[in-house]
Amino acid sequence: MDVGAVGEFRSKVVELARRSVNAAPRCVNEESTKMFLVIPMISLLGYDHMDPNEVFPEHHCDFSEKYKNRVDYAIFKAGDPVIAIESKPAGAPSLKDDRGQLRSYFNAARTVKMGVLTDGLVWEFYADSDEPNMMDANPFLRFDLSEVAKGKVDDSALEGLHSLSKSVFDPENIGAEAKRKHIYNSVLSQVATIFADPPEEFARPLLRKAGIGHINQKALDEYRPVIQAAFREFINRQILHRLDLPKPDQAAPAAAAEPPAPMPAPADAIVTTERELEVFRWVQQRLAFLVRDDALFAEIKSVDYRDYQGKFVVFYKMERKGRIFEFIESKVAPGYRFIFPEDSGLPQGDITVQSLVEIDAPLIASFKARVAAISKASTPQSGAS
Repeated sequence: MDVGAVGEFRSKVVELARRSVNAAPRCVNEESTKMFLVIPMISLLGYDHMDPNEVFPEHHCDFSEKYKNRVDYAIFKAGDPVIAIESKPAGAPSLKDDRGQLRSYFNAARTVKMGVLTDGLVWEFYADSDEPNMMDANPFLRFDLSEVAKGKVDDSALEGLHSLSKSVFDPENIGAEAKRKHIYNSVLSQVATIFADPPEEFARPLLRKAGIGHINQKALDEYRPVIQAAFREFINRQILHRLDLPKPDQAAPAAAAEPPAPMPAPADAIVTTERELEVFRWVQQRLAFLVRDDALFAEIKSVDYRDYQGKFVVFYKMERKGRIFEFIESKVAPGYRFIFPEDSGLPQGDITVQSLVEIDAPLIASFKARVAAISKASTPQSGAS
């Protein structure tokens, strides 16, 4: 999928997720779950649930008269069932125990290449990546619409879901795609483990290439935190690159409509510390996590900072009107001291926290308020001469 297609499909999926989350509390049985949660997903993927030649409810596939297998929906292509969907009531405690019925149908229907198990909010997608017509024990793709409704969905998962849509679904290739997805998930998990705690067999080659000659256990223990810090910085830079955000050492150009800011101290008197840069990088990453609106997400690239003697200002577009907070670094007191504007929701703007996670609420509130205020100021007023 190209960037435009990903964005359009993302919007549709997030909108469906929000509607589904709102409807779920009233889906008290399997039939209401099918009607209000399952059918909308089938339609989103491009299948016509009103055409029995394409979407057939309560479909049977039997080994014999004695062994009958049925699924809630079978999706057909060229006259054969290729996708089997088994639905459970919304809010079912676990889907794991309900895989048997889907697996039996999957194994009985020789043309079926994908099985779907869902309670309307959690969607699990299975293929036969290990053995033909034998449904895998684990899903190659899992979607939780409760999380998607909050904006927590990555491009890889979106592309996986889109590959199941009517316009592109290839029954003969889905097994190989599922296999690649399983391997991808496994590698991703291993990379996460390495990042969290670099093992010796991974750390040694890195240290050797970094010029460390004799690598004993003492050296490994000494430099493991350095490797972890380097990993974190690499991820930080990737996020900055993806969001197209300015580098921390690049000052933002002053906006034309912005009143001149107070003259900073001479450049040689100001040193932007690593702790100040840590706060700025955290803001960029945390806003990307907290923001749930695509339009607001795009504004994160306009967040910047300016360093003064005694304070570190983080702002949106305009340093005064767009001020999100001031960070006051202390050389002796522990924690992080911030001064937020009044509309950040804090009863008192001056706070000290021990962890940056503690500023989530005032940070997102202040960011939204600054974006709204500057956007309103830049919008021409109707009737203005």
